[in-house]
Amino acid sequence: MTSQAASGPPFFLPAALVVAALLAGCATERAYEGPALPKDERAIVRSDPVVSAGAPLQVRLRQVDGRDVGLTASQVELPPGKHEFLVDCRVAESGSVRRFTVSGELDAGGRYRLVADATTRNCEAVALIGD
Repeated sequence: MTSQAASGPPFFLPAALVVAALLAGCATERAYEGPALPKDERAIVRSDPVVSAGAPLQVRLRQVDGRDVGLTASQVELPPGKHEFLVDCRVAESGSVRRFTVSGELDAGGRYRLVADATTRNCEAVALIGD
């Protein structure tokens, strides 16, 4: 018996890897213990996708309440209340990366995002704002 590799378009594998990487960069991580909360009883906090695709500025979520966030997660689910976020802010033009601690009070059912105040050379601050 002989076997032969399947043939197909030469772009299939690389294209599939790119799509997988982009989808992985949009992952949501549950950042609390216990059973899953219904949508109206939890908050969502998002940062920039893992794959920046040449974006001039990228805000990456590293930790929530001292707990590491997975490498593929760009957003987290949390119960309402006060939370602390450790974030990295990278400016592509200068290669500058600064780390910030951001605290915020989250409401049940709320949607939030981490937003940078930056110049072309440096991140000055990161804020948690409601969507």
